[in-house]
Amino acid sequence: MVKIIFIVLMSVSLSGLAQQQAQYSMYRFNPLNYNPAYAGSKDALSITVLGRKQWVNIDGAPSTATLSVHSPLRNEAISLGLSVIQDEIGPTKNTSFYGDVAYRFNVSKNSKLAFGLKAGLDMFSANFGSLRVRDGSDIQYTTPIKNQLMPNFGLGAYWNSDKFYVGLTAPKILKNEFENSMVGGSGPGALPSIQDRHFFLTAGYTFKLNSVVEMIPSFVAKAVEDAPLSVDVNVNFLFYEKLWIGGGYRFDDSFVGNIVYHFTPQFRAGYAYDYTLSDLGDYNTGSHEIMINYDLDFLGKGFKTPRRF
Repeated sequence: MVKIIFIVLMSVSLSGLAQQQAQYSMYRFNPLNYNPAYAGSKDALSITVLGRKQWVNIDGAPSTATLSVHSPLRNEAISLGLSVIQDEIGPTKNTSFYGDVAYRFNVSKNSKLAFGLKAGLDMFSANFGSLRVRDGSDIQYTTPIKNQLMPNFGLGAYWNSDKFYVGLTAPKILKNEFENSMVGGSGPGALPSIQDRHFFLTAGYTFKLNSVVEMIPSFVAKAVEDAPLSVDVNVNFLFYEKLWIGGGYRFDDSFVGNIVYHFTPQFRAGYAYDYTLSDLGDYNTGSHEIMINYDLDFLGKGFKTPRRF
């Protein structure tokens, strides 16, 4: 129980050391959530729903639900996107609403570079009354935070072709402060906690092994102010342009396995499982993630499927 309470407090503590962006194992199948420059890169109206349940069997462990939509416009250089993310950790809930706009242009015959802007707001709530604490009179853990609105914006760049992609993004630039709704964020007994800036570097490449199988390694490095660097490395194999089977390693944290299948050229679904390697592994049975994606020929010009990047 001590470890569980520690996880919760780290998520909303004074130090602000926890990573506050939602974590995904199938990050390369849903990059719009953190990189606005990805909008429109599939040349289709793309709709993705993703759900993640982390550290099953630990009370108050992170739970995330995501909806993302993006598409190029008639002027194909301009693309728009929308993301809605609900992230719950212990007594806290954060719901994010963000719109994206990207400008894409050719840098070579086979590749495009895009720059994107993300803007929106987070709606943060915390019900500290659900915590079991030693001092029930401690105002920091008895005063709730109700629907605190925090506007923010982010920037991103995305360079891709049929064979590779590279992305760099900072999805939230402003360092908003979470505040105790009754005592404020600056006086004695206050609960100041900062939305730290997150920076993501992603990349991947396709190796065609034969007429049936492609190997696609990728990685994401996540840097957060006042927190250790987090790195995921993954390798997916694409069979017959229909079935993705892959695995990965999140340094000092977990092994990841995933499977994605194209039921039709427009529709695919996938599942990922994380096996925890840290000390938390003694208290949970892993993490589960489900992804559903559907692409529509919004412009009526056709689009390539399956897209590697």
